[in-house]
Amino acid sequence: MKTEFADVNETRKNVRVEIPSDVVDAEIDRIARDYSKKARIPGFRPGKAPARVIKQRFKDQILHDVAHDLIPRAMDDALRERGVEPVDTPDVRDVNIEEGQPLTFTASFDTVPSFDPGDLATISLRRPAVAIDEEAVNGALQRLRDRAARHEPVEGRGVDHGDTVTMDLDRTDPNGATDTHKDVSVELGAKANPRTTRLGSSPTPTSRIE
Repeated sequence: MKTEFADVNETRKNVRVEIPSDVVDAEIDRIARDYSKKARIPGFRPGKAPARVIKQRFKDQILHDVAHDLIPRAMDDALRERGVEPVDTPDVRDVNIEEGQPLTFTASFDTVPSFDPGDLATISLRRPAVAIDEEAVNGALQRLRDRAARHEPVEGRGVDHGDTVTMDLDRTDPNGATDTHKDVSVELGAKANPRTTRLGSSPTPTSRIE
């Protein structure tokens, strides 16, 4: 296979490819055999029509299929041998194909521009100092502990600050409407629930918080 590369500009390239005639003819014969197995030609039994009849009757379709098979393979080989990697699908044009003749075509494509990064050994980097906030670290650790904590039942004493109590909660607004919540878990004395410290030290059937 012959290839001729040309630079259009820094990133755009053209390549002209010529596929040998023996490769083209072998592919024509292969595809013609496939057509022969399926084609119905008057005067011939299925699969018995001579190759020359198949090639004449389906010439355009066969040549189209040959080009469709050979051109992508030829482009891949040409780019690999050249060590070129296009950034998009090459634009193929000027396709010429005939039995007994080489298949020729031209393709254009764009590549990533080359550049010289220079001598990286001359570049010095300084790692910035990182201040560790002990309070922030402790806070993060405590949040991890709280997230992994499990509630255990407590017996033999009353409730205490920091205990989590499970209760049924009735909330009454100033208009007297009541909103009921079942099995609510409340941490006594937590910032989100400051009034729960008024529940007292011993569980009772009913407590009121205002």
